[in-house]
Amino acid sequence: MKSKNIVIPFLLISSLAFGDIKVESIKKIKTGKDFRYNLTIPQFKFNGKEMRDLNGAFTNDVLTTIERTKAVGEEVSKMDSDLKAEAFMNFDEYKNSFGVTSVVLNNYMFEGGAHGMTVLSSYNIDNTTGKILTFDDIFIKSAKQSFEKGILQIIKNNNDGKYMSDIESVDLNSAVMYFDGDYVVFKFQQYSIAPYSSGEPAFRYNKNNIKSFFKYKFN
Repeated sequence: MKSKNIVIPFLLISSLAFGDIKVESIKKIKTGKDFRYNLTIPQFKFNGKEMRDLNGAFTNDVLTTIERTKAVGEEVSKMDSDLKAEAFMNFDEYKNSFGVTSVVLNNYMFEGGAHGMTVLSSYNIDNTTGKILTFDDIFIKSAKQSFEKGILQIIKNNNDGKYMSDIESVDLNSAVMYFDGDYVVFKFQQYSIAPYSSGEPAFRYNKNNIKSFFKYKFN
């Protein structure tokens, strides 16, 4: 009986330790008379099996984007026959020391005007359990307010025009979160805190400096 009590927990722990996330991709490219798209989206596998719900959501997003690009292209070409509606998707995977697969998806759409718009989304998955992690999974309740106050102070201390000058508060919900090396990164959407010329400002926090905010037990 004693040997069984020792061996069974060991096997359970070993099976968890070998949890693994793989990130592959699907690409859709086409150029038409009044539109073009180049879409690359991630496809996730956990322990060799597809994460169907997550992958299916990405596939649906691609189909929606394709139909929208074609429809917008018709309208754009009526205003200027030289313009095409454009859609581009790609993603970056960030290696890190948290035991998390961290991916940021960039979704760019041009629908006429001076320039297009990029929207970011991020996905952080525990490599051992396959759980998709949210901010609230990772941090204690007071962390959000602390980050927002700190970022606001950085903005107010900046004088080179990198950020919008009239910002009185920061909403972390306007940022995506990902893990890069030893850092937790918050990257803000276009126009949320900065002009177009500044892109999507990012704020990086070394995990050793914010460990008091963590409630999640990283592997």
